Amino acid sequence: MERRKVASSPENYTRAIISLSRRYSSTSVFPGNNFVDLGEWMLQDRSLIHPASPREEAPLFVSKSEEPHDLVIVYNSGERKWDMQQYGQHEHEAFSAVTSIPPGGAGQIVFIRGFISPSWVSAIGSKYGIDPEFFRRHMDFLSASIDRHAYSTPSLPSSSKNLFRLCVNTLLHRDDFGGQDLQLQRSKQAAELATYKIQQLGSTRVCCGDSLVREYSTVCSSFSVIEQWISLCITKTESGWAVIAWMDQGRPLEKSPPGPWTSHIESKATPLPVLQHHPKMAFRTTTNRLDPDANVSSQIQQSTAILPLQYDSLVALVDLARRAPQDPLSMCIPLFAHAAFSEVQFLNLIESRIQIQINTIVEGVSTDALGTLQYFSNILTRHAQQLKDTSLVLNKLAERSYQIFGRARAESPLPPSLGVGTRRQPSDSDTVRNFGSSSSDGTFTTRGVLDDYEELRIRCIELSNLCTSGITLAMNKATIEESRKAIEQSERVKKLTILATLFIPLNFSSSLFGMNVDLLGQNAVRFWWFFVLCVPITLFAYVFYLWDYQYLKQHWTRLWKSLLYTRRKNNAGGSDKDPSHTV
Repeated sequence: MERRKVASSPENYTRAIISLSRRYSSTSVFPGNNFVDLGEWMLQDRSLIHPASPREEAPLFVSKSEEPHDLVIVYNSGERKWDMQQYGQHEHEAFSAVTSIPPGGAGQIVFIRGFISPSWVSAIGSKYGIDPEFFRRHMDFLSASIDRHAYSTPSLPSSSKNLFRLCVNTLLHRDDFGGQDLQLQRSKQAAELATYKIQQLGSTRVCCGDSLVREYSTVCSSFSVIEQWISLCITKTESGWAVIAWMDQGRPLEKSPPGPWTSHIESKATPLPVLQHHPKMAFRTTTNRLDPDANVSSQIQQSTAILPLQYDSLVALVDLARRAPQDPLSMCIPLFAHAAFSEVQFLNLIESRIQIQINTIVEGVSTDALGTLQYFSNILTRHAQQLKDTSLVLNKLAERSYQIFGRARAESPLPPSLGVGTRRQPSDSDTVRNFGSSSSDGTFTTRGVLDDYEELRIRCIELSNLCTSGITLAMNKATIEESRKAIEQSERVKKLTILATLFIPLNFSSSLFGMNVDLLGQNAVRFWWFFVLCVPITLFAYVFYLWDYQYLKQHWTRLWKSLLYTRRKNNAGGSDKDPSHTV
């Protein structure tokens, strides 16, 4: 976590982003084409550039909803307890005026619940000196044009070591209506999702606190999955550290910009909560700071949206209250664990549906199992990559904690086999496994979370391989079915050939007798002549049909070779002289 120079004011921070977006490849070796859309988005709030100008009566991106919503929640670490501050969508100036880290504090975590306005971006970015790349990556939907993003994401891992991303899944369940074309529905929803990112998120229709959706997948007629992000930025401040957690989960989904999931919500879809487990959770309670009136009329209540309102209680519940104020990794562990638990539920759902599809293939029921398994495989491949990236993030965080605090060296001494004076540079995986080794290997420890993510990634790969096996089984079944149909068709053709062998001679004889000529020198042909002619021709045609041409060819070849061999042998024997013959 490098110390960053904090911008003097939100106005200067905004100007810095706009100036970066106006660097061109013809004038700078560090062009800012990928910041053009973010710069234009920031310019929509004119008050950031001209603070002295009168503000508009209806600022952009401000929600008109009268229901309370805590947009930004700040936890400041203290000597004995955490100090919590909550800010609404209009309170960005009050947020900027508050000191970053209060006296006696060491760490701070800032939760952003849903979409925010340019004023909030400049306030948070200037206060903590955050790299604008953090905001650009979270709002990647702004750069839909290839010329703007130029395939710059993902970037080199070493170029942004303090920027991370977690994916949280929400399962939606509704009644099985049946009779739906899932393949057509999935294609339609993919097009709707692309339109949603351009026309909804890329416009002024989205407001402060609205929930954002990154991916939407229809697993079956009863379940669908919503994927949302939590972007993390860890920065070093003058008196400690700060973690910025920008969450896609804000207001209820039905009160946010509509998307392909809207039809599920209208059909009374029920979100499944993210279920977590800790050995002591049954004996402790958490403090609920959620306004009772905030979600009274909401249909989709997501567990992740409530997480920031109980975070200090969760940290105390999982025995991280002692380490969290000094260690940003320990402070972020509940977020990693929450995302991991959501991934477990998602994989359990996918595994059950894969087994149903494979059983359907084995039973030979005609379904769209092939397309469904391919659809699942693509989703699992994406999740496996996300889990791999998260594991790398944990390795980096643990390595920094090791370097800064030196806790791993004290708790896990060097092995005796290295000898005195021998130093071994620990690898990333060794660092993570050594760090926090004094704690139990539970879910809410560094080692436990890393092991969990590795197991989840392996499970994703195994389920993807299971989909591949199901696809192979379906292809083999289809090939066998086509072969069976081909055999049945050949049998029918064989029967037709036999019938043709019998009836063609009869047609030939009928045609011959139907000719207006004298047959065998008689003016009138008797009836029995038809049988005299048909029987031999029919027998000849049937023998000709049954004759094996390959066998005849091989037999004739062997006979011809034997004749040639006998002839050569006779010629050779006649030319030899009798030794008893004398002249």
